[in-house]
Amino acid sequence: GFIESFHSYQGHMGVERGMLVEGPNDFLAVPTVVIGEESMPAPKFTKVYAGAGAPGDSRDMHSLLIDEAGNVYTAGHNDNGQLCHGDFESRDVFQKVDLPFKCGGAVAAAVGLDFTLILFADGSVYGCGSNENGEIGLGPNVRFVETPTQIEGLSNIKDVSAGLNFGLYLERESGKVFGSGSNLFSQLCESTDGDPVDFPKE
Repeated sequence: GFIESFHSYQGHMGVERGMLVEGPNDFLAVPTVVIGEESMPAPKFTKVYAGAGAPGDSRDMHSLLIDEAGNVYTAGHNDNGQLCHGDFESRDVFQKVDLPFKCGGAVAAAVGLDFTLILFADGSVYGCGSNENGEIGLGPNVRFVETPTQIEGLSNIKDVSAGLNFGLYLERESGKVFGSGSNLFSQLCESTDGDPVDFPKE
């Protein structure tokens, strides 16, 4: 990945800065993660979700990993709580997220500009980060959440996806697609005169 400057870099590559250089970086294995407050050897990861950022500017990005057991780890920019750790501190090294145990492990995720969606084995979807434009479907009165929060009205979801400022949710049996978030260019396939969609809508 590319690092324009360590002065503005927020940690989206998920490894210690001593392993990186300004400019382009080669592929690197993630050697450690943070669990609680301890650095631990990294588990085997099965899924990787890279962040979204403005062209030529990676400083606002964050990233997410899922391991074999369905645990979630995040690193990078965290100005809206998009790392799901209950605070707004950016992180250079991937840190394990405290997940709701009732849902089973995470099976998929999606990463937008400053929000995160996590799909669990039971078909529920949780979000964290910015909801300024309805990105995580929590209604017009919630600007952001810094811990994983269930998105009401979604169940039996098979997959999730994210654009820069909107989320999409695929229902397992019906094949229906729901969306929430920015609709400035009718990207949710419905005209709303540019207004955002605050709750998941088919």
